Amino acid sequence: MIPENVNLFEMEPMKYFSFPSLYDSKKKQERIRFLLDSGNYIYSLKTDGNLGRMVFQGKRLALQSRTISKKTGTYSEFQDKVLFSAAMRQAFTDTTVLLGEIYMEGGRDKDVGTILRCLSDKALARQKEDPTKILHYRIFDCLYYNGVSLLNAPISERIKYLKPAVEAINSPLVDYVQYYEAKSESFFGKLAKIFDDGGEGVVLYDKHMTPCQGRTPSWQTLKVKQEMAVDADCFIYGTVPPERNYTGKELNTWEYWLDEHTGEKLLGCYAMDYRNGALITPITKNYYYNWPSAIKCAVWDEEGKPLILCRCSGITEEMKEGLRDNYEAWDKMPIRITGMMLSVTEDPRTHEKSYSIRHPKLATIRDTDLALEDCTLKKLIG
Repeated sequence: MIPENVNLFEMEPMKYFSFPSLYDSKKKQERIRFLLDSGNYIYSLKTDGNLGRMVFQGKRLALQSRTISKKTGTYSEFQDKVLFSAAMRQAFTDTTVLLGEIYMEGGRDKDVGTILRCLSDKALARQKEDPTKILHYRIFDCLYYNGVSLLNAPISERIKYLKPAVEAINSPLVDYVQYYEAKSESFFGKLAKIFDDGGEGVVLYDKHMTPCQGRTPSWQTLKVKQEMAVDADCFIYGTVPPERNYTGKELNTWEYWLDEHTGEKLLGCYAMDYRNGALITPITKNYYYNWPSAIKCAVWDEEGKPLILCRCSGITEEMKEGLRDNYEAWDKMPIRITGMMLSVTEDPRTHEKSYSIRHPKLATIRDTDLALEDCTLKKLIG
């Protein structure tokens, strides 16, 4: 539950629940059916874009990112990079907070990010020059509406404000998602249609779910996304260096630091020294131990050359130590990767295709039951 006196510009965004990693396809289906049979759920389309939280309070309008910027230490703001900001500024007279996805018609989240990472003038210019790059906004939740607090209201009540919000904004670039009753007899058919049309998936909501900061309690929300029809047999083909600076929320108890003057790594609680002006910097645990942050996962392409499909960051500390101390033992080791989907893009000029696995996870090491030469793109794409 979000307290009424929270700073709306600084509150931590909601994180929507996903299936535990140990759930296989059968167990996922069983859980979904259990939720549907309860009669307590609704669902909406999940747009492939970047979360944008619109906060209007006083005379300030902010369209904020989900994550805190490593450069500024605050949520990134995009209101000066989209063409619908003026309509938002004129739409409301009192505190309003909307949650939505910034998306690009026919594009992916990475395409949206390419625009949002530009400086404001360039971001606007690119959209004006190329209509296919225009950013849209699709609202899926409302936490405040013209001074009316919905912080303690269930989702079934909050979504009643989506249509009025879009009508108030009155921009062709802003719309809202439709919500549907989650029923076993119709849900899976609609989900299959969404996947067939190239959609990312849906989010299930318990009708009584109220807003929160951070991750929603288990099963009050559930992201149901398209997964690969088969897992991908890959091999390790390099590592990704660790990020240096720590930007998380546990600074008061953080134990990994760097003395900027001597270059010495420090272990212990130095937050007070840091706040008092000491020349020290919080660093990531990976950087402290010189662990890689991720592995590069590849397959052999049609010409027998390594083709990197993705980077996997969800690896154990034991594996990180092995990769750091004895990479040769891990180099080209067969592994199995699971992911949301295999993404295929084609260069319209050369017709060359590129492949990547979206939202990859390391499933298992396969050094004893899979030959390296069998980790091929052909086996993956059929």
